[in-house]
Amino acid sequence: MDNSMIEINSDSLIPIEIHFRVAAGPGAGKTHWLVQHIKNVLHQSQRLRKSRKIACITYTNVAVETILNRLGTNVDRVEVSTLHSFLYKHIVKPYGYLLTDECDLNVKELDGHEDTIVHFKKVIHWIENHTNANQLKHPYTVNQLVKRDENITPLTRWLQHLTYHLDKHENLEIVGDNKQAYRIEKNDDKEVRKYLNKKCLEVLSTELLAYKKLYWSKGIVDHSDVLFFSYQLLKSHSFILEVLRAKFPYLYIDEFQDTNPIQVKIVNLLGAKETIVGIIGDEAQSIYSFQGADPSQFSSFLLPGLLAYVMKDNRRSTNSIIDLLNIIRKDIEQKKYRNIEGDKPCILLGERMAAYSKARELCNSNEEIYSLSRDNLTSNAMRKDLYKEVVNDKLINELLEIDKSSSSNKYRSKVIVACLRGIEYAREGDIAKAIKELEGIVKDTGDKEARKKLALKSLFMLLKAYDNYNDKPLYEFFSFIKDEVRPEISRLGKGAAKTFYESYTYEQLALCVNITDDYSKHRTIHKSKGDEFDNVFIVFKSSAELNIFLRPDLKNNEEHRISYVALSRARERLIINVPSIDGDLHSKLDRLFSIINV
Repeated sequence: MDNSMIEINSDSLIPIEIHFRVAAGPGAGKTHWLVQHIKNVLHQSQRLRKSRKIACITYTNVAVETILNRLGTNVDRVEVSTLHSFLYKHIVKPYGYLLTDECDLNVKELDGHEDTIVHFKKVIHWIENHTNANQLKHPYTVNQLVKRDENITPLTRWLQHLTYHLDKHENLEIVGDNKQAYRIEKNDDKEVRKYLNKKCLEVLSTELLAYKKLYWSKGIVDHSDVLFFSYQLLKSHSFILEVLRAKFPYLYIDEFQDTNPIQVKIVNLLGAKETIVGIIGDEAQSIYSFQGADPSQFSSFLLPGLLAYVMKDNRRSTNSIIDLLNIIRKDIEQKKYRNIEGDKPCILLGERMAAYSKARELCNSNEEIYSLSRDNLTSNAMRKDLYKEVVNDKLINELLEIDKSSSSNKYRSKVIVACLRGIEYAREGDIAKAIKELEGIVKDTGDKEARKKLALKSLFMLLKAYDNYNDKPLYEFFSFIKDEVRPEISRLGKGAAKTFYESYTYEQLALCVNITDDYSKHRTIHKSKGDEFDNVFIVFKSSAELNIFLRPDLKNNEEHRISYVALSRARERLIINVPSIDGDLHSKLDRLFSIINV
């Protein structure tokens, strides 16, 4: 830890007109501190008026709601949102028209931002009209790329993972991740990845902007596009910066360790003058490298006069849990604020659901216990109380792959997947997202209101019939949709597609749906970020994950940081499930845990 950092606690007040960086370990009370700081600024500031607000940015919608609830009556003077929502609302939506010529952005059709999608009709159009199409050689000619399944799958994956990078001149360029350009082949029961030719990808990469414009011209924008547009607008039109600084004299960003370099540049532009920037975060909890986050960006972030603070208290956990966390972490030794010894952390050896039942016994009968899993498939299986082992998290992708022999079949699988996702979103309480998912399959129906009404009607029918197809083959779900929801989808004839629909159940595919804003008792570790629970049950797939207690490396090992986030959510009881451990590991961990066979 940097010795120049000033130690504070969650009740400390700091100067309001100086840029700041607050490093805070788990349970330090940083959300409490941030809310108190905002209230102090509202009370003390001479620069806030009716039309000027504090901007408070955090990483998830769950965290947004937490801060809004704690602000109480002050919410009308503070803009609390995720960064993408903030940039879309204040930059892209009002000023996107300035990109019409440069980016072909159709502002009139803009309706929010969504996950990256690949429309293969657009892919075909793009490749057929590619400036360097004549450089595409066998077996990757234009026709071979757009008509052969062995090329379509890796090409689609590659386009789905396009990102933006800053070059050495701080200009943004669109980049494809060639490691994503693969398909999977089975060879003697082993899965082998087959990649698209590097030369082919180099040729295609020369026209990625043209590919993006095909979507932008229709008002289709994904999350990474929001960053791209925002950066381009701020760099090219300084008056937008002036407007933002006038609107928001204070900008505070929570979970800053999860930002990517483009976001950091945008924050730097805003903080260059007038706007006071404050960042709060923890390098040891940086777990979004797949979105471009770099933990070192937190400690290296600088603005003129910036003051650096550290919060060492752990106000959340019992002493026994803090002792465990301090074994893992070296840069900040957390102080025991509650000073309650609590139960010794526990490892339960055995099958996942049997261990969960045992964990519930270890807690008081009236207490909730939350499970945290590394992957979406496991958390969904926990949510649905499935005892059987679930191993295939690619079933939705497989369905879309196998059911695409014609354009009508592609539409059929698109409808099935949209209905499936819509149902699962709705069952988790996200009705707005469910309706938007179903609107996507009725885009040719009337105006926006008509599409929304039809989507809502379809969702009602699907939810009402849930018990009729939930535990049955997917074919039953398909039949219901064709009979009651979208009669125009094509029938299922004999072949691989029908075999798939008959071989897998609705439930198995539902496990593959990613619930973005998860409020359930069974979450992925990423979706538990920023939250805390009295009793935590962590699902580890193998004993190798227990190495975090023997050879911790939070600086360089993101998997260790992910485990650290999970471990530090617990207030009262921490219970880990792992299938088994050998005798040597058992003896090494025995001093740290109660180890029980279930």
